[in-house]
Amino acid sequence: MTEKRISHCQGKGSLTHNNRRFSAKNVDSLRTKDNVIFVQQPIEKAYEQLFGAAVERYNVKQKRTDRKITTSYFEHVFKRQISQSVVTSADKRKSFYEDVVQIGTMQDTGVGMPDAEIAAACLTEYMQGFQARNPNFFVFNAVLHLDEATPHLHIDYIPVGHYRQGVDTQNGLAQALKEMGYGAGKDAIARWRESECKLLTEICSRHGVRIAAPEKSRGSLTVEQYKEYAKVTEQVDEKKKEVAFLDEKAEYADKLLKHREEMRSQVEEIIDRLDEQFQEKNAQV
Repeated sequence: MTEKRISHCQGKGSLTHNNRRFSAKNVDSLRTKDNVIFVQQPIEKAYEQLFGAAVERYNVKQKRTDRKITTSYFEHVFKRQISQSVVTSADKRKSFYEDVVQIGTMQDTGVGMPDAEIAAACLTEYMQGFQARNPNFFVFNAVLHLDEATPHLHIDYIPVGHYRQGVDTQNGLAQALKEMGYGAGKDAIARWRESECKLLTEICSRHGVRIAAPEKSRGSLTVEQYKEYAKVTEQVDEKKKEVAFLDEKAEYADKLLKHREEMRSQVEEIIDRLDEQFQEKNAQV
């Protein structure tokens, strides 16, 4: 078995995609039945379970009616109805977070290869211990996709933090990480992700999978920098698609122009012939 690399990064967060309420082009719908669902709780129920009682406790303490929360906690924070995709609040909180975890690539761990079955077993073991390891990350949706090129996990969770002021239990990534022992500051998420990757590496080792060291080009970046790099790369890819689309339109326009020129030439030839016939008839008269 060749050395493999672990990919553990933040996903876009689309529950409709993860739960196959629609299938993208890269999904083999015939294999969707093979996907493994670990958790699948509606996000609105998860929010009520996590924050409903806390909102009630908060409202009881308020002497002024205008300070009470009269909507659901989700609407109160994000100023909109529940969404199946990640939304961001005015103070930068996300409605939920998603981590996508993969072992290997489609070249060395593609679905159908023996290594893919081992990778799926490793990811299953990793997922089964995720909630216990991360008590402040409430996992409401988690699925192992086996209907794409390579087995991979989508883990969707809501970070839960506890506070002395305001609602005592809130959606709060920084506080959740702090309570789980990863400290404060912008590097807390990087420390958490490093810990998770280390544990997954140990699981892989027990299954006989050798995990290669991170590539230098990525290893020199912090998680936030890598996320920014990935965002820029995605933007570049989108621009390339736009350019390709414009090229197609330009090529089509060129064909239309060429066709128009051909039609014009044909019309001019017809006019010339008609003119010649007219001149001949006038000469005979």
